[in-house]
Amino acid sequence: MAGDRFLLIKPWSYSLWSDVEHVLGQLLIAEITDRIPVVYWPTHCLHNGFVHTNGFELYFEPVSNYSIYDLAKPEYTFYPPIWDTGNMLVEDVEKDTWSYRSIGDIISSDANVVIGDMYFFISEIIPFIRKDNAAYGMTAAEIYRYLYRKYIRIKRDILAEVQGFYNSWLRDGHPVLAVHVRREEDDMIIDERKEIVDEIYWRRYSMKYVTKAPRVRKRKCCFLKVGRLLRANTQYHAKIRKMIDKYSIRKIFLLTDSEEVVEEYRKVYGGLVVYTDSKRLSASEPAFKLENPMVKRRRGIEAIKDACLATQCDFFIGNDFSALSRAVFRMKDWPERNVRLLFRQRRKRKYPINVKMITAAEKELLRSLKESIKKHYRNIMKKLNIGGGENGN
Repeated sequence: MAGDRFLLIKPWSYSLWSDVEHVLGQLLIAEITDRIPVVYWPTHCLHNGFVHTNGFELYFEPVSNYSIYDLAKPEYTFYPPIWDTGNMLVEDVEKDTWSYRSIGDIISSDANVVIGDMYFFISEIIPFIRKDNAAYGMTAAEIYRYLYRKYIRIKRDILAEVQGFYNSWLRDGHPVLAVHVRREEDDMIIDERKEIVDEIYWRRYSMKYVTKAPRVRKRKCCFLKVGRLLRANTQYHAKIRKMIDKYSIRKIFLLTDSEEVVEEYRKVYGGLVVYTDSKRLSASEPAFKLENPMVKRRRGIEAIKDACLATQCDFFIGNDFSALSRAVFRMKDWPERNVRLLFRQRRKRKYPINVKMITAAEKELLRSLKESIKKHYRNIMKKLNIGGGENGN
C-alpha cells in the first residue's frame, strides 16, 4: 500500500454491530483501492463513553498502524471535497444525500484521504474486486467471513470475559442452541394492506437509488378486505422446538435486550435457558436510554460478549434484520443446517419478525375455503367408495 493513500472509516449508524458491518465493507474498498484503512469512531458514537478516544479501539485492535491524526496534514487532498484537515473529526449531517459518495467515485478518487462514512453492501462492491484480491470469486457471505478473520480482533479483556462465562455455563452443556430475540417494536405496526407502509427499515438506503418519486398504484378492489394480525417474534418457538427434538439440545443460550423475553423463555424452557447478566430494557423504556457515559463501554462489551458466546454454540437462530444476528452468522463458518436467520416474507419482500404485522388475508381465506371444499369432496368420494381406496384422489 502507498504510504500517502488512506481510507478514513467513520461511523455510519452509531450502533456497534451495524458500524462493524459498515467497517467491513469499507475495509474491502481499502483493499481494492490499495489504501491504508484507519477506523475512527468519535466520542458521540453510541458505545464510546470516553472523551477524546477512538471508540473502535475500545473494543477492537487497530486495523493499521496509523491514526486519524496521521491524516491531518495540510498538504493532503480529501474526498469527498467537503472534507479537509480542519473538519474531518466532525460529522457530516447531510451525508444521507449521498453527495459525492457513489461507490465508483470513491474507488476512482486520487485524493490522499478518502472518507468512508456511508454504508455499502458487499454485493455492491463485488463487481469492483480485482483478480489479484483474496476475495475474488467469493460469495458475499464468504467475503464477510474473510474480512472478520483478517481485521476484527477483539480486545483481550473482552475475550477473557467471554471465555470465563463459556467455561462456567456452556462448556459442559453441548449441544447448545443460541437464540437471539430482539425486543418487540411497540411503536411500529406494518400494515401490508396499505399501498405504502412505514419504510423505517429501508429508508437509509433509498437515497442511493431513488431519482424520482415512486409511482403510487391504485390497489385493486377485493370483496374480502380482511386482515390478520401477526404478533412479534412468534416464529421462534416452532424453530426452537424442532431443534430440541431433532438434536437433543441441552442448553439454550439466550441473547436479548428485553426483560420480558427473558421471563417468557424461562417460563417456556425452564432450566435449559442460560443468559448473561447484561442490562436489559423493559417494554416501556426507550431503546437508547441515556446512561452515565462512563458505563457505555460496558454496554458495548455486553453486545460483543453475546455474539462471541453465540459463535461457540452448536446451533443459532437469529433475526435477519439484526446486525448482531448477522455478525454471529458471519463470524463463524456455520454448517447450513445449523443456522437460521428469521424474517417474514410477504409478496417477495422481507419484513422484520420483531414487529407486529397486519397481513392481507384474502388469499388465506380463499385457501381455507378451497381446502374445506376438497375435504368434503374426499369424504363424499370415500362414502361412495369411489376413487381407488384410501389413497385415491
